[in-house]
This record gives sequence, structure tokens and C-alpha cells, in this order.
Amino acid sequence: MRKFSAQARENSTSYQAMTFLEFIRKNSLLVLIVIVAIGAGLLMMDYSGQGSAFSRDFHIQVNGTNYKSAEVYSLGENGSATIQRLLQASYSKLRERFDSNGDDNLSEDESAAMEAWLREHPEVDASMSRLQSVLQAWCYGICKHSEENVAINRAILREEAEALGIRASKDQIDAFIISLPAFTKADGTFDQQLYQDLTGYHNGVVNNPAEQAFREAVADIIIWESITALVTNGISYHTPAQRAIIDASSQSISGRTAWLAKDKVQAPAEPTEEELAAYWEANKERYKSEQRRIVSIYTLTPAEGVSIDDLMATANVIEQELAMADGAGIDNILSNVAAAGNAENSEYAAFTYLLEDGSSHVTTALSTEAEAPAVLQTKINADGRETTLASVAFGSVECTTSVADYEAAVQNKTTEKLGAWQQMRGFFAIEGNKAVLIDVEAVEPPTVLPFEAARERALADLKAERAANALQIAAEKLYTEMSEAVTAGENLDAVFAKATAAGAEVSNFGPTSMGINAELPEGLSTQALIVTPSGKLCQLTILPTGARISAVTERTVPADQQYVMLRDMFQVPMTNSQLTEQIMQDWINSAYIRYNVQLADYVSTNSAN
Repeated sequence: MRKFSAQARENSTSYQAMTFLEFIRKNSLLVLIVIVAIGAGLLMMDYSGQGSAFSRDFHIQVNGTNYKSAEVYSLGENGSATIQRLLQASYSKLRERFDSNGDDNLSEDESAAMEAWLREHPEVDASMSRLQSVLQAWCYGICKHSEENVAINRAILREEAEALGIRASKDQIDAFIISLPAFTKADGTFDQQLYQDLTGYHNGVVNNPAEQAFREAVADIIIWESITALVTNGISYHTPAQRAIIDASSQSISGRTAWLAKDKVQAPAEPTEEELAAYWEANKERYKSEQRRIVSIYTLTPAEGVSIDDLMATANVIEQELAMADGAGIDNILSNVAAAGNAENSEYAAFTYLLEDGSSHVTTALSTEAEAPAVLQTKINADGRETTLASVAFGSVECTTSVADYEAAVQNKTTEKLGAWQQMRGFFAIEGNKAVLIDVEAVEPPTVLPFEAARERALADLKAERAANALQIAAEKLYTEMSEAVTAGENLDAVFAKATAAGAEVSNFGPTSMGINAELPEGLSTQALIVTPSGKLCQLTILPTGARISAVTERTVPADQQYVMLRDMFQVPMTNSQLTEQIMQDWINSAYIRYNVQLADYVSTNSAN
């Protein structure tokens, strides 16, 4: 690469600028034509159907290498499709081996025979699991479409392989293909016909591009496994610990449990008036009055022949006028729009809004939502759900007027000046093809209730707290007594007799497995049972309705040969595989940064990433 001094670069830039300006002066028409042509060319550019004058000339970019849409499709679709075809061929060949009558449906005996054969040939299942693991790893990434993730990850693989000097030779690719169950016939020979089918063999001619793409995908699988081996360095869980964990989750447990219901505990004494007053004083912020509001309802009645849709369109115009006026002058706005709507050839719907007594609206008395009068109990549809005007009227309001200020304004006939757009709740259609406007006139916020008004609520809460405390005290006392008896060596029959004497209901449960859907007494968890030694009490559980004290009486772990084989040959390798997958996901995340992965603007990504 040639290098220039700073002065030389400055001189060169100055010369180029002067030359360009001189060229524009002498060829202004030509320059204009060129600029227009370039602009038109940019507008015509299209990347996978996503035209933009500002689109970058790549679909994805990895380590500075641009991949256009066709290349991304080739890498992504070819990579995932190759593995899926290999897996499908492997499963099909496995089923064919045991589908004796060729009906493509394995009977119970045939399925059992296949499972027995797989136990004798774990390398078959391991090989298919490897392919599935690679496919899952390649589909992981930031893009919404998995094919784009596969393309990015294969591009990253090739960059990493180049950096590490890793290559997949022809012999390695051949050996990998031969080792796959998909290409092994029942007699152990290589299935050349399947290879030709998967690599584009047609009418006696091998499609070289298709075979090359297939072998490139296989090469990338080999490179992925090599890099995985380098990154994870054979990491695995401690096998004895794995077996212990699997055994713990596979065990069945039997036990005994005592349920001390809340109503079996002696009720605490009634609080005195002084205790109740002190409780209210300490918690009085919990006892407030309900918010109350004054609400006005304006009703628009359409003229004969006017549809509700036309009326609501005109109501929308009124809303815009109110918003511009900040909620002031409702009567004038309604009057002006109504007059315009009743004129000939008007663009507005014709309507009336005055009531029989000549007033323009109905105003409710100060009330809570529960006390709202019948006019606010009218059912409406708001945001796709059925509700009432009261529910809308008591929704949030950003700007409010106090009741005192509103009443003073009524007295002085200046309520129009108090209006604010934030207090409007909008127009809603009601029965009779009418529309109503809700205006929150004033709000009285909740206030702390005096003792007498809050007394009954405070009494109920205090009694509930004392009952809960009584349950806790009684349960902890019983649990301590039972634990001490276990420690002293008493058998569980004698231990749980103490629970019966305390009024608890004692029963046995199990044997139950420790799976996700284990059926256990309320308040008892599989985690508590797993960590509790046989003959010992589980941790005390206190619920709102009672307390649970349980013990493990017996636990059994499968010890038959089939279980041991399943655990050691499938479950242990599976957990190690999951560990490897987690590490390689972290590796992919870091590779995105190391290789500066860039995406075109139109590429959809997962919001979680």
C-alpha cells in the first residue's frame, strides 16, 4: 500500500477540488444530467425487494465482507436445508429398517424393536443429535428469520477458520458423510443412490453446483465441531453429580403430612377500643374515602336519516374544535357545528343537542363511581370492550378542577372558563344512534377517613392480622415440638400424633414422582421433598388458610438396567450437550462483535436481542 505525507495529501485534495469546480463550470449541463442519472439509479436499486435510495450494498456484512441477498439465501437456506435433509433421511432409514410390512407406520412391537436396537447402537442417535445440535446453533442469532442467522453464523465460521488455519479436506468430508446413519444401508454399505439424490444427480448427470453446496455445508459442520472442541475443550458436568441430580429428579417419594387449618387455631381475643384506635392511627393512610366526581354529559341526537357513522364523524370535528379551544366554549362550538350541519349541502351531519328544558347538558351530583346516577350507567363500547359511561368518566384525568372552585364558578356563571381539554373524555355512541360527550367538571380526591367512618374496616383488618399471627405462632410451636421429637429419635407415628392432638388433619401421600406435574398436597413442593432426608420433616409452610407440616417416609430411585442405560447413555450426554450449546451461544454473541456483523436496514431482528 502506498503512503503519502500530510502535505502531499493536502495538496492533492486541493488540486482535485479546484479541478472539479473548474469542470462543473465548463460542463454544467453534463454534470446535471449525470446527477439526475445517479439519483434515478439509486431510486431503482432494489435489494431483495427492498428498494431505497439509501440502502447499503449488502444484505449482511461480516468482517468487512459484503453478502448480497442471493449469497445470504444460498448460505442460509443451503445450510439449514442440508442438515434437515440429512436428519429426515436418517429418520426415514431408521423407520424403514423396522417397518417390516412397509406401511410407514410402526407397530408397538416394531417401535420396541427399534428402541432396543438404538440402545445397542447409541452412535446412531448420537450422530443425529449432533446434526440437530448444529442446526439449532446455526439458527441462533439476532435476525428474525433463521435462514439469515444460519448465513451469518456460517460466514463467521469461515472467518474464524481462516484466522485459525482450519480446513476440511476432501477426505474428511468424505469420511464424515460415510459416517452418517443416513448413508448407511441395512447391510452396512454406503448408500450411493441417496448421495446422488441429495446432491442433484439427475438423468445420469451430477449437478456440480448442488454437490459443491452440499459438500460446503458438510465442511462447515466439520469446522463448527472443530471450533466447538477448541472453545469448550471437552467441558462436561461432573458425572457422579449428574447421575445424582438425574436420580433425584427421577425418584418417587412417599410421605406423611399434617394440615393445621386456620380455623383450628384458638381465635385471638377481641381487640379493645383503645387497641383498635391505635391500629387505625398507625394505618390510617389505608382507610380513605373513594374519589368523587361531578360529570357533565352532552348528547347529540341525529336528524332523521343521519347514520351513527356520519354523526360520529361530525363529533370528531367537534372534538378537534374543543382541543383547539382547550375545552372552553362547548356550547358555542356545539351551536356553530349544529347550525352548519343543518344548512343545505353541509359536509357535517345534521343534529340537535338541546334538551327539552333548553339546556345543553346534564350534570351529575358529586358521587363515587359506585354511586353514579343512571345516566352514567349507560353501556357503551370503548376500545373494543363493553363498559359504562361511569367507568369512562372515572378514568384518568390530567387536569382537574376542585369541587369548591367548580361550585363557585356555577354560582358566578363562569363554568365555561374552567374548561380544559384534558378533562374531556371524548364522544361515545349510545343506543338510539346518539352520541354523548363526557366532560369531567370537578374531582374530589380521596381523603383519610375519620376513625368512626373507618372503624369497621380497621377492625376487620386487625382481626385478620391477629388471626394470621395466631396461626403462625401455633404452627411454629407445633413444628418445633415435632422437630424436637424427630431429633430425639421418636418414630413418625408418634411425631404426627402430636399434630393430631393439636387439631391438625394428618394423612399419607405418594408414592409420587418428582416430575413437573407431581401431585402433591397444597403447600408442598418437589424441591422441599427432594432436599429432605427420609424420616425428617420438610420445611414448615404457612398459607393464608392454614399451615403444612410434612415428612418423607420413603424414597425409591429406579435401579433397573433399562433406567441406568437411559440415564448414562442419553440423559448424561444430553445435559453435557446443553452445556456445550450454552457456551457456543456465548461464543456466537462475542463473534458478532469481533467480526463487526452489520445488517441492512430492512433485515428484521428479534426485539429481545
